[in-house]
Amino acid sequence: MTTEIQIDGVQFLINGEPTYKGRIHQGRRIEGLLFNSRMAQAIFDDENPATADRWRYPDTGEWDPDRNTDEFCAMLPEYRRHGLLGVTVGLQGGGAVYVPEVYDHYINSAFDRDGALKPAYCARLLRVLKAADAAGIVVIVNYFYWKQVEKMHGEPAIVRATREASEWLLQTGYRNILVDVYNEFNDGDKITQSARIHELIEVAQGITLNGRRLLVSASSVPPAPLRPGPWEEIVDFYLPHGNDSWARRLRWKLRQIRATPAFQANPRPMLINEDSMYVNNLDAAVDEYASWGFYIQGYGAGGWDHGRHEWTQHGRESTFEALTGYQTVPVNWSINTGLKRAFFNRLADIAGSPGAEQTP
Repeated sequence: MTTEIQIDGVQFLINGEPTYKGRIHQGRRIEGLLFNSRMAQAIFDDENPATADRWRYPDTGEWDPDRNTDEFCAMLPEYRRHGLLGVTVGLQGGGAVYVPEVYDHYINSAFDRDGALKPAYCARLLRVLKAADAAGIVVIVNYFYWKQVEKMHGEPAIVRATREASEWLLQTGYRNILVDVYNEFNDGDKITQSARIHELIEVAQGITLNGRRLLVSASSVPPAPLRPGPWEEIVDFYLPHGNDSWARRLRWKLRQIRATPAFQANPRPMLINEDSMYVNNLDAAVDEYASWGFYIQGYGAGGWDHGRHEWTQHGRESTFEALTGYQTVPVNWSINTGLKRAFFNRLADIAGSPGAEQTP
């Protein structure tokens, strides 16, 4: 094991040293940040035969979950060369497409309906953890995505899944892990909503192995980063999402967090692990000393436009080489489009990494 994530106040550390140690960019402090990208589908599969054909690769005509994970793992050193230090991987993925006949029925979950872990998902995630550890990258493991968690058998299954996932992650021995227990919790009094999401956070924090526990938070749904409930008192780091925000509003949201009594009493890192494909938001986050997460869906997702995205304006590409985005399945994990290159080049510039010099 070569990569261990830690927190010291508002800074992230890797192996006891601040990330991007000593780095200043255009007068802005970079040291201690954790630039990341949403790669929610890195261990994706679909157990519903009625929808599984939707994910076929254009070059083979077949869907292959192991190919998906292996190609993702192979790209991790290249992401790191550009300065990326974190990837968000979902145990229930994210929105692969948003047309109801697929979105409402596909089954992508590392948990069965009763909350037990599925060995095949664990095997793929273990490959991700190993490859990320070797590359010096942190894996932000998201446990639950709303469209899949609604298929589970209620709160007992959700609590069991939280416990089993946390135990399994600790047992791997890898220390390059942060936990996002629920993707975009909203207001309400369910265990996955703001009034009670702290219960799941506490379950994950309460699992220990040899005196060690996981660092845990939950990501809040935009537009408001602060939802009512006691969760803010206990998270190890903040996980606001910026999907809906132009740069000016993103700055305002981050300042809102910093002004809360909970932050003032216990300053912690602000880690945006889902925003957009627009690098002016990256710069806005850096201005506010917050880590930023690239999110690019990809064309062919259908459904509706979300925030600042425009993925409904074109159909899915016909060749593997041309596939856009990192979330519409199947995924081409390479840095193969102008929007991807724009992010990674800007990241390399900010982080002081060599990647931009050799990007094709």
